[in-house]
Amino acid sequence: MENKAHALAAGAFVLAVTALLIGLAMWLLRDEVNTTTYEMVSAEAVSGLQPQAAVRYKGVAVGKVTDISFDPANRANVLVRIAVSPEAPITQSTFATLAFQGVTGLSFVQLDDEGKSAEPPPPGPNGPPRIRSSPARWGN
Repeated sequence: MENKAHALAAGAFVLAVTALLIGLAMWLLRDEVNTTTYEMVSAEAVSGLQPQAAVRYKGVAVGKVTDISFDPANRANVLVRIAVSPEAPITQSTFATLAFQGVTGLSFVQLDDEGKSAEPPPPGPNGPPRIRSSPARWGN
């Protein structure tokens, strides 16, 4: 009878610790940041770009890459979906380039603006506004 009580106590302890670890993981992984979704369309290769890669506006970190896929309307294009802070001044004249970090080969999305427009970009064919891309460049 005593062995069953110890086994029951040990089992309850293991379940309690497991529940606490799951709760801790969920608390640490929560993402409550308010972002705006945009799509970057690229006819070039996006080598080295990974989901969760940084998105920078004029060198300032403003978001991250959320998804990379092919454009269903034109399979030759790659769609890069990015989540950007609403404080980033994205306009119709904003363009994206794929920049490379040092010698690692990892890429990030660099946003820049020509200053020709102050209007936000209109919704794209898939819903999120599209940001045009220009050829990749080297450097930070």
